[in-house]
Amino acid sequence: MTPSVTYAILESKDSSGWKYKYYDIFQSSIGDATPNSIISLINYCDANPHRDNFRTSIEINGIQYLAGVFLDLKEIRLATKHLSTELFLLSLDPELTEDFKEVREYSESIATIPVENSPFPIEFISSSYDLPLFKESDFSDVHDSVITLSEELSSKISSYNQSFFEKISDFGLDLTASFMLIRIHLLKFLAILPNLDHDKSGKEVKRVFNETLMRLISDSNLASEKSLKGQKRPLPNGYINIFKITLYLAKYIPANLFAKAVRFTVSKLAKRFIAGESINKAKHSLESILKSGRDATIDQLGELVVSNKEADDYTERVVDTILGLKQYIPKGSKNSAGIYKAHVSIKVSALCNDFKPQDLEYTYNNVAPRLKKILKTGMEQEVFVNIDAEHYHYRDIIFRIYSKVLLSNDCFKEYSQTGIVVQAYLRDGIKHLLEVLELAKTRGLSMPIRLVKGAYWDAETIEADAHNFNAPQFLNKEETDIHFRQLVYKILDSNENLQLTVASHNIQDHCFARVLREKRFSSALEIEHQCLHMTYEALSVGLSQMGWATRNYIPVGDLLVGMAYLVRRIMENSSQVGVLTIMRSHKKALDNNSPTQKLSAKKSNIRVKYDKSVKVISRDFKNVYPLRTYLEEHFDIFNSKLMELKNSLSKKLIEESGDIEIHSSSDPSLVLGKVSYDTKKVVDEKCEILFNGYKNFIKSNDNKKKRLVTLTKLSDLLLVERERLAALI
Repeated sequence: MTPSVTYAILESKDSSGWKYKYYDIFQSSIGDATPNSIISLINYCDANPHRDNFRTSIEINGIQYLAGVFLDLKEIRLATKHLSTELFLLSLDPELTEDFKEVREYSESIATIPVENSPFPIEFISSSYDLPLFKESDFSDVHDSVITLSEELSSKISSYNQSFFEKISDFGLDLTASFMLIRIHLLKFLAILPNLDHDKSGKEVKRVFNETLMRLISDSNLASEKSLKGQKRPLPNGYINIFKITLYLAKYIPANLFAKAVRFTVSKLAKRFIAGESINKAKHSLESILKSGRDATIDQLGELVVSNKEADDYTERVVDTILGLKQYIPKGSKNSAGIYKAHVSIKVSALCNDFKPQDLEYTYNNVAPRLKKILKTGMEQEVFVNIDAEHYHYRDIIFRIYSKVLLSNDCFKEYSQTGIVVQAYLRDGIKHLLEVLELAKTRGLSMPIRLVKGAYWDAETIEADAHNFNAPQFLNKEETDIHFRQLVYKILDSNENLQLTVASHNIQDHCFARVLREKRFSSALEIEHQCLHMTYEALSVGLSQMGWATRNYIPVGDLLVGMAYLVRRIMENSSQVGVLTIMRSHKKALDNNSPTQKLSAKKSNIRVKYDKSVKVISRDFKNVYPLRTYLEEHFDIFNSKLMELKNSLSKKLIEESGDIEIHSSSDPSLVLGKVSYDTKKVVDEKCEILFNGYKNFIKSNDNKKKRLVTLTKLSDLLLVERERLAALI
């Protein structure tokens, strides 16, 4: 049988008159009804008729496509991601590509659209959720007042005098921000050090430290030989000489003394961000904050524990913290925003040793008893309990568990002093906020929301690149800043059910929130302002001096757990949007341009980042993106296939054409069908036919190409059917 070498292009119509085209191989995935993502794209186009033709990425039932949007034709053309399949097919010789003339014209029409025409994710989101982009024409009064208020706050900040320790540690953090080599080797060493607690002699600590310095020097020399520039550039000779002197002196320092000095130095750096191992060890930091007129939230460090004992220990440490706060803060006292001064933040993933994002019931049964204990203690002791942000994988299930605990236990019916974090750097941050809003409406209470930018950017971006799906967060800082302001707007607009707490190290973020409340939402509850402990202390002090309710986020925990937090702070400070970068820019002069203006200017200078799924047109091999079952919409795709298959299991899956029964491996009582085994003679005959067919097939170049096309279509078919096949397995 001659294999098909065509990719037929099908066409469907939306009720509004838009057409959308796709290959026949994807028909079963797209279905007969217009997919929601197509409808959303059409709605966006109708709301923005001025745009040129553009391309974008789109997902339908777990399959990702590159979409070309042709506004004049009112037509959407779906192609494979990166146009990888099309480019492969068209790379074959002219005889075969003639069979793909329509495919060639179709894919070229998409590929030739300039990537600069592509809208930003923030534009899609703003259109879909009717969020303002804060254009000057609509918010000029707000922008002008933000500039004035920012200058006033900036003058307070400039009067802050850093301690000697802050200056020294800032210098060290500056080095990690400036040189990738220092950052890489420092982070490696910090990751290893806590695991050397058993090394009482100090020999291992000394060996690892010396090895780190030697590799740093070696890598710097290599970077010099390659003439690398920018972040990857070699270290200056002065630093190299200091490291060499340190290595020389280390030879003569006893290992135990050397290890003590290293551990002391790292502990001092960690203590800039981590106040101590417990509420009692954090006494100095907490009392200092309270004396300055500010408040604090105590964050018990810990994520993803590996045993039930660790989960119980984490729960008890949080409970001890809640009980211990009354030593420092009068029970039930509130700040000017009406939020308890006594305040803790917790990581829900630390309340279970087997956290499964795709299994709500199982994870809830493991987490809920510990979470209830913490919330109940907080309610009885009049302490605010805040659910902290974690990796994107766990966000949705954490929220569902939290919601279920609050709604299914009558004892929490009146407990209003609990809230959750919303991350603005996530593209679906608004979707998550609306879910939180719905919870608050259901409870009939006002829920304080800690609004942050996000702290897992590097890990989530790397994971997305490795697995070939679009990162869950915005790639351009300006988009995050715009979304942050949009969420501020939405929270203030929902003031009957939500209360805003701004957690940011950007001066304008705090001032924007206050001005927007004053000018557009005067009935909204007072805003609370938050900063990370000892990260941008000048801003925290300045906010307090403005007379605003201000709270510092103070982590507590042992060094091993705290290292993950310390590494995250170092990575954060090393990015172009890090706190140290912000501090330096504020010292020079305030940038009075709004995030919308900055994004527009960045696009004009062609310095913006686009998703690789939109930007990269290539036949190079890419990993097949996974179905991410921690996302509800992805889990539902798989689960629907699983339920569909379970309902059909009463039928035979294999035709009854033999005398040997085939049983289900998961349910041996279930007969899937009957088959017959061939005799040896029949098997030999079939093998002979196969080998002869293969020999004849490879003689013809045309057959080779047809075989490649057939395998390509098979790979696309496997992608389309992967959920059904996985459910069958």
